[in-house]
Amino acid sequence: MKFEGNTEFRYDMLVLIPPHRSARFVQDSGLANSAGWIPVDRNTLATQHENVYAIGDVTAVSMPGRWKPDVPLMLPKAGVFAHSQALIVAERIAGEISGKRADAQFCGDGFCMLEAGEDLAGFAFGNFFAEPSPDVRLKKIGRSWHLGKVLFEKWWLAPYGIRRSLLESAITTGGKILGVPVKL
Repeated sequence: MKFEGNTEFRYDMLVLIPPHRSARFVQDSGLANSAGWIPVDRNTLATQHENVYAIGDVTAVSMPGRWKPDVPLMLPKAGVFAHSQALIVAERIAGEISGKRADAQFCGDGFCMLEAGEDLAGFAFGNFFAEPSPDVRLKKIGRSWHLGKVLFEKWWLAPYGIRRSLLESAITTGGKILGVPVKL
């Protein structure tokens, strides 16, 4: 494989993570910072421009704590956050349109299923806005987390209707039994 500058490497196995950057149109939008991400208010997802919000992977959302003394922690770029952010922004915009005040705020909660193979998975969840630093917990790998992962995927892909509602009930009930907060 040849890299930039014609540097060539041979390998038995290559693990490569490409640079993560926002799309060119985001970088050129006038909304992005020098790193190419759109800074937002972490609670409302509002940008510095009136009536403009940003959600998901294009955002720069600061968290409590520091990565390095001069580098703040930033919210990971994950679908669980984008989904929650979309619900908050939709509620705020609907409130603005209807003239009803919407106080919805993004709380920084997130979760992730960690597939381990052989019908096993782990589960990480927590409050990424907790002070003085994010409070994230990892549950021991087990079959119940794999089942939760499968149910969540089925819920996510299901059309709105009774099947989706039943899956949501199963997931939230499982969350209560296993002692994890579930918000869908």
